Formats: sequence, C-alpha cells, structure tokens
Amino acid sequence: MDDEYGAAVNVKKNDVFALDVSSPSSKGYRISGAAFDPEMLRMERYLEYDGDSGPRARYLFSALVEGATDVLIRMTPEGGGEAVVYRQVAVSIGSGGAWFD
Repeated sequence: MDDEYGAAVNVKKNDVFALDVSSPSSKGYRISGAAFDPEMLRMERYLEYDGDSGPRARYLFSALVEGATDVLIRMTPEGGGEAVVYRQVAVSIGSGGAWFD
C-alpha cells in the first residue's frame, strides 16, 4: 500500500490479515492510529519497523463477521495538529472468494 491512497482486501471470516504501509515521516507526519469497526475486525497487533525502503508500520487484523468495512489509517503532523486519513482500505469479509483461497 505504498503508492495508493485506497486499496481493497477480500478475506474470509476468521482470517488473519496484515496491512503494511510506509511511514509518512519523510513528509513530516507520523502514523497516529487506525479507525475500524470493532464488531467486524479485531486488531491483533501493531508493529513499527525499519524496512528496506525506510520506516514502516504493520497492522494485523482478524476478520470477525461477514460484511464490509473500512480501515482508516491516520497520520498527524509531527509538530502537532489534527489527524487526517493517510490510507483507506475497504475490507470485504465473506465466506468465499478471499485472496488466500
């Protein structure tokens, strides 16, 4: 998800999946969290790490129920200010047709 603002993911109920993004630190921002529907997704883990191309962040989610929701990864200016959406991921949770079939 490095070059795209929006993305889409299809998973099955009970699947565990990761969303991996580059850090916006080179643009003067830091990742400040993710907004998602906790009835549909459970965040298992958040990890910041150094990748080959610089700092990165990885969110690990479990899909709890069938349906559709968005994950909004937010960023804030390093000097303070309001959070804005950095990446948006449309997540479809179903009983078939997932990426990992």
